[in-house]
Amino acid sequence: MKLEKFPAQAVWAMAALTSGCATYRPVPIESAQVLEGLDAIEWHPSLAEPSPSEPASAQFEAAGPRELSAFAVTTNPQLAAVRAEVGVRRALLVEAGLLPDPEIGWDAMNNVASQIVDGTSSSVDTISGFGLMFPLLRPGERDARIGAAEWRSEEARCLVATAEWALTRDIHVAYEEVQGAEALFAQTQALTELAASTTEYFGRARDAGAATAIQANLALGELQAIRLEGIRAEARVQQSRQALNALVGLPPDAELQLRKGEDPSASEFLREGTDMLTSHAVESRPDLATLFARYQAAEEEVRLAVSQQFPLVSIGTGIGLTLPVFSKFGRPAIQTAIAKREQLGRKFTAAVHGARQQIAAAHTLWKLAEQEVALVEDELLPNAERNLELSQEAFRAGEVTLLETLALQRALVEARTRYTETRAERSKRAWTLLAASGWLLGESPTNKTNNEQDSE
Repeated sequence: MKLEKFPAQAVWAMAALTSGCATYRPVPIESAQVLEGLDAIEWHPSLAEPSPSEPASAQFEAAGPRELSAFAVTTNPQLAAVRAEVGVRRALLVEAGLLPDPEIGWDAMNNVASQIVDGTSSSVDTISGFGLMFPLLRPGERDARIGAAEWRSEEARCLVATAEWALTRDIHVAYEEVQGAEALFAQTQALTELAASTTEYFGRARDAGAATAIQANLALGELQAIRLEGIRAEARVQQSRQALNALVGLPPDAELQLRKGEDPSASEFLREGTDMLTSHAVESRPDLATLFARYQAAEEEVRLAVSQQFPLVSIGTGIGLTLPVFSKFGRPAIQTAIAKREQLGRKFTAAVHGARQQIAAAHTLWKLAEQEVALVEDELLPNAERNLELSQEAFRAGEVTLLETLALQRALVEARTRYTETRAERSKRAWTLLAASGWLLGESPTNKTNNEQDSE
């Protein structure tokens, strides 16, 4: 090789090495476009998965909590942000499996030595200064690095499943809130008609001289109070629908046609004891699976730290040896990795303990709601309805006063309100218990696709 040909060949070699490099492309974020994208989201019933128990004619005409949950996992912005972490972890998994890059260097000491000794230097001195070294991986280092990256990728997928699980639970609870608010609003309207009829009756009685002006005004005041409750009930419907739209990922003013959902209290899983519910939760809850994956990644990091305590050997045109002297042969790094593993193990134990307590508390609240609904449904509400009917008959016969009639009417209003709210609360608690025990999990087409790709 001639010295004058070297620069041109070096240029061609560098060009070949850099031919596969990526180019930088900026991707700016504009708030106006982000807002337009959020406003463009619309409810598409065909994207939801129908319930197999419904007839084909009823499918997709109205949405239930199951369909809304299946749709929300593809549109909820917070969930999309969590899902983006999966791509990051997969990229890191690819990096973990790569071999160390070769090292190319040039040492000028040959030229300097020739100049000092002989007063001249040759092309041989120049070329002999070049070196090529290939670092060798320590025993078990690559497997440990890949194992840690795989468990971190699994952790990211579990985080997505955890977010979907929490979103599904919140949508079911919010759905029951909408159902309860709309039922309460409908009942308030019916009670308004009843109070209006009572007011009209006392107005005619006053004109006929059978009732005083005070009695007629009291009846009118009760009607106005019920109308005020109707306004509050309507506001509650609007607020609950806006909260549901936010969870689904739709604009606040989006109109959703909702169907009556299934009664979660009828689920056979709720009849199991807390021990069985806890056992199922430990095996199926995604938040616990996230901590387990995090612990397994820490286990691989311990193995990686142990493998990195040995010297790093490089071979090529020469032999290189990197001695981990200042790092104390990796002992501090090993102790740190072990401490992190122990910490995550304790966190997993604490999470299982917390899940057991959560299930026990949710089961107790659901049982209390069951008892309250039974009491209101079987005794309180029928008694209030019957008392009002009897009071109206007795008032016409002159056996009770107006104040007693209005008090019984108010008792009926409170009984129906309590009945509606207790039923909605029982359903909320049932969904919460099903979610806490791992029987209510999110469905994600994206995760299903990822699972199929991973299995390949």
